[in-house]
Amino acid sequence: MELKNEAIGLGWNDEKGTVDCSKEWWDEHLVRCQERTKKKCNHLKFKRHGPKHLEDLHVIFQNVHVTGASASCAGDIFSDESSDDNAVLLEKPEDNAEIKLSSMKKPSASKKRKQPSNVNEEKDEKSPFLRFYKQTCQKIESGVDKITSSVEASSAPTNHVPPISEVMKMVKECGVKEETALMHTTLTLMVKPDFREIFNALETKEGRLDYLKREHEREMLKHV
Repeated sequence: MELKNEAIGLGWNDEKGTVDCSKEWWDEHLVRCQERTKKKCNHLKFKRHGPKHLEDLHVIFQNVHVTGASASCAGDIFSDESSDDNAVLLEKPEDNAEIKLSSMKKPSASKKRKQPSNVNEEKDEKSPFLRFYKQTCQKIESGVDKITSSVEASSAPTNHVPPISEVMKMVKECGVKEETALMHTTLTLMVKPDFREIFNALETKEGRLDYLKREHEREMLKHV
């Protein structure tokens, strides 16, 4: 935009996407720019070809770039060279014109904003910047959904493992007596959460007692 403002009145090369200037104009412009900024002029990179996606950049930044008409901006090499000699005096408006302006109705605050035209919508859909933005938003949303599902799965309630006191009560209900080899084996296995979970999953006293006896026999075979 700075380069275009400096090259007002010159041609434009659509194929290259930059101003159509002679070599002499470029040489003079670069000298003035470097003398002003005390460094290599940034406009030099646009001498042969303009930036990629120039039309899309223009759509995005056309309303936020300072042109120098109302304020000075960094890089404006002619901002300090202006003088009052080139100023144009404006005539004071007539009284009837002021009356007409004051009588104009202000737009209602509740009036809805105009919807963008179909042409702008189609151009937005073709813009690689907007497509990339939408794709990024979709990826973020998908990632959040996966994280949420993972957290919900990890926080789901696990199978209930009864405490040792509750399992001991069920063991006695099965008819296992204290001071017996079967009770000793049961107490040894009871400290394991897996054993208590399986024992609690059995629904009948007979099934629990049979499970205890089989585990007792297996423990005895280990010592043979």
